[in-house]
Amino acid sequence: MNMMLKFEKHWDCEANQNFFLLYVANVLDQRLKLKYIKFCFGELYDYDKAQLLTKKVKDNLVSLYEFYLKANEMVDDNRHKQNVNDAIDDIEVDVNTLARFKRHLQEEDNLENRNEVERYLVNGCEDSNDDKLDILGWWKINASKYKILLKVAQYVLAIPIFTVASKSAFSIGGRILD
Repeated sequence: MNMMLKFEKHWDCEANQNFFLLYVANVLDQRLKLKYIKFCFGELYDYDKAQLLTKKVKDNLVSLYEFYLKANEMVDDNRHKQNVNDAIDDIEVDVNTLARFKRHLQEEDNLENRNEVERYLVNGCEDSNDDKLDILGWWKINASKYKILLKVAQYVLAIPIFTVASKSAFSIGGRILD
């Protein structure tokens, strides 16, 4: 039981929300995905807590995805406004029709993009014995398939997975030679 207390002190999701990013990073590994997180939580906790923690990890992934989706929509909206202004200069356009068409395209894109996380999670895992799988390379190859989720992966997988206590980082006590 002592080992479990140590584990929860450092890795418990409810005590330290930052560790959800580490769990999300595991989900973004094509060999593991959410199935591995669910399995591990099932090994550590009772069924209800494992389900709750798995849902929280997925919710964090979806929240990150939605953040990047909104950011991408703002960039696309600005580009579209510029294109509309250029078109208006060239020809006479019914602005109301163009605005409705723009909303229609955004709705179609949103329906497709909302399913990006689900599509990724539903697709099978890569071979878990493949030690040569380049996770970042996989994301690069599948960039057109997962446009927004790729941005989440770039953000999450770029975070260093180790920490150094500030005492250790700035202490020279152990580095002095006699």
